[in-house]
Amino acid sequence: MQTVLIVGATGNIGASAIHAALRSNLHVLAIVRNQASAEKLFANVGTREDITTVEADITSDRGVKDVVEKVWKGELPAFQHVYAAAGGLFDTTSILDLTMEDVRKHMRVNFEPNLFAYQATIPYLLKQNDPTSTWTLCTGASGDNGGRAAASMTQGALYSLANVACLDNADTNVRFNEIYLGLFVIAGAAAEQFGAMEASEFAIVYEKILARPDIKGCRMMVCQREDLTDLRFSEKLE
Repeated sequence: MQTVLIVGATGNIGASAIHAALRSNLHVLAIVRNQASAEKLFANVGTREDITTVEADITSDRGVKDVVEKVWKGELPAFQHVYAAAGGLFDTTSILDLTMEDVRKHMRVNFEPNLFAYQATIPYLLKQNDPTSTWTLCTGASGDNGGRAAASMTQGALYSLANVACLDNADTNVRFNEIYLGLFVIAGAAAEQFGAMEASEFAIVYEKILARPDIKGCRMMVCQREDLTDLRFSEKLE
């Protein structure tokens, strides 16, 4: 059984990735902050089966690296896929009132963990040379709609990270793709309460990426419910 390493596993998007992995008959290696976060994860997805959790600080440049070192040592299951959805900081401070500390805080939470995850895991996947390997980054539409200043700027940085990663992996064994999310996703019953898409429903997009080797170096647009059934994607660097 192959394994997906999920960074940002305890959030709503992380729950979606776990649903997709399990429905694709994959094992999940989920990075959590602590045991309380692990319990939140299990509650979000409604199961503990085929999920291994490991504690690490993904905001540190050593966090995911330490996890990968444990994989090399055989202390954790080997992985063939990575899904990164770290973030979730969306302060409403206007751009005129932003301080540089506000900007740095958002970069530390919304951007840096995804970059650290990429730097830590891509060398491992390249070394393993599994032809089915994938690396998926979930970004948000706020980078384009500009609704929240600091958060919007971090998404812009993530778009650029996806561009670089697509180019760097164009001729490697790793299928790098970006999921561009323009909908509100929540795990569990609260989704209906807030008129959001349920995490288990959004999971179909990642399932399709995993199942379709022709999708490589692409941005998947998920901005309306129809995008779940009729995939909208284009190559990042045509």
